[in-house]
Amino acid sequence: MDYDLTWSELNARLRETEAGIGGLTAVLAELEHHQRETGFIKDDLSSVERRVFVHPDDPDRFFRVQYNPKRALRFSGAGLGTPPVGVGHVNGGCFLCRENIRWQQRDVQVGFEIRMTGNKYNALMNPFPLMPNHVVIAADEHITQEWDMDGAGGVDLFCLLLDLCDTAKRMPQHVGFYNGVDAGASIPGHLHFQIFRRPDEEPVFPLESWEFEAHSYGDTPAWARDYPLPVGRWQGNAGEVVNKATAWIRRWVTGNRDCIGRMSSNFIAAADGRDGEVSLYFAPRDRVKPRLNGVADLVGGLEILGELVFSSNEQRKLLDDGAIDYFYIENALASVRPQFTMTR
Repeated sequence: MDYDLTWSELNARLRETEAGIGGLTAVLAELEHHQRETGFIKDDLSSVERRVFVHPDDPDRFFRVQYNPKRALRFSGAGLGTPPVGVGHVNGGCFLCRENIRWQQRDVQVGFEIRMTGNKYNALMNPFPLMPNHVVIAADEHITQEWDMDGAGGVDLFCLLLDLCDTAKRMPQHVGFYNGVDAGASIPGHLHFQIFRRPDEEPVFPLESWEFEAHSYGDTPAWARDYPLPVGRWQGNAGEVVNKATAWIRRWVTGNRDCIGRMSSNFIAAADGRDGEVSLYFAPRDRVKPRLNGVADLVGGLEILGELVFSSNEQRKLLDDGAIDYFYIENALASVRPQFTMTR
């Protein structure tokens, strides 16, 4: 069947699903099933193991490690790197551009078109997932992953956060995150964020159970107390959360203008299914510190949440030998702590 026809017919069917009581959650569950049936998703997560490391003197503080051996396969890609003879490519063969996806994935990968607040995205399943229903939400247009810090170009911060929080609000059993450039983003040239369903066995992430300071005043975030790196949190109505976060972060950027060339960030959003309120987490990042010391893996939204991903045989040996404990993870996360001024 023609690829464009397959895409349009699947989207038409999923639109009917979206109109039902399951909404976008049901749509992406059905999309995942479709992409497993076609063979695009390469992992059913059956080989994933999770280990919890609790602070010896404070049982309320813990970190997790996910051993996910099939994630190591992502470096070799899930499709073609060079187009067939006579087939063109766009934007250097970007893996998130629909025009390239067709030939790269041999007509197997199909996405679902989502319209947010004035922005259009394609929901694409991750072939090597970290979590159940792991989806990449990629802008339909090929635009940079950078958000505009100083008027020099990039994605508007307000729009980025609004789309991220809107997605989280529409999928209350999921967690969404945006990784900035040199803050875990694997494709810096194309705007995208990710969302996944909470694992049934351990749905709450370490950062979510952490103690935060009381919200002080105005648009100032509450900060995680003694977390290995600074993480601020806004909670409440999605619109109010985005307004407060945007205002505070823009002042923060202005206050650190001498460091602007090194600044990046992670944003994490999750919704409370009972009342629709959103929690938005902000982790400022230093571009010169993209990887964990002692582990050498990139730090993205999942690591900021307190769950490290191990995939190599060497990392598995560290786990089996008992070399990993709470303080090992704490020190690894602290190694990416930025030195920017955080009070604005």
